[in-house]
Amino acid sequence: MRTADTLRKQIQDGQLASGAKLPSAREMQEQFGIANSTAQNALRVLKEEGLIYSVQGRGVFVRELSPRDQLLNRYNEMLDESIVQRQADEEAVRLSGKSDEEIAAELVAAEERFTKASTELEAATAHRDAMRAVMEQRKRLSGNYTPEEAAAKAQRLHDRLERRKTPTLNRPHPAE
Repeated sequence: MRTADTLRKQIQDGQLASGAKLPSAREMQEQFGIANSTAQNALRVLKEEGLIYSVQGRGVFVRELSPRDQLLNRYNEMLDESIVQRQADEEAVRLSGKSDEEIAAELVAAEERFTKASTELEAATAHRDAMRAVMEQRKRLSGNYTPEEAAAKAQRLHDRLERRKTPTLNRPHPAE
């Protein structure tokens, strides 16, 4: 039955797709290390289950699953995944060594720390922005700019002067 189980799983997993030709009984003997009667029995079981069909002189093929069977396969896959996830969750909870109440209390404390940190970050950001504005005021009053800032300021002044020199079409000429 292990041979039938292996082939069934390959069909259900899509490793053996609809229409795919299965190995012959002789090939199955070599592949699985089984007797001819065991290979024939595995094929008989899969035929009875409606998973495969044979064509005289051509071989044995995977039958296309009905929409119902496809749905059942997908349901079983999801169920298996759910069982595995639940087992992993149970193991993680067991390894934590903490009760639900302890975890809930830690979550409340973490949320409180997060709220406090967010408030402190907002206050620090506002204070930093205010200090930057004060520093900018002082730089404007003292003219104490870094070389890069001085160059950028000079470029802005230059650009403003250039715009004033360029006559616009609608502006009357001063000589008129």
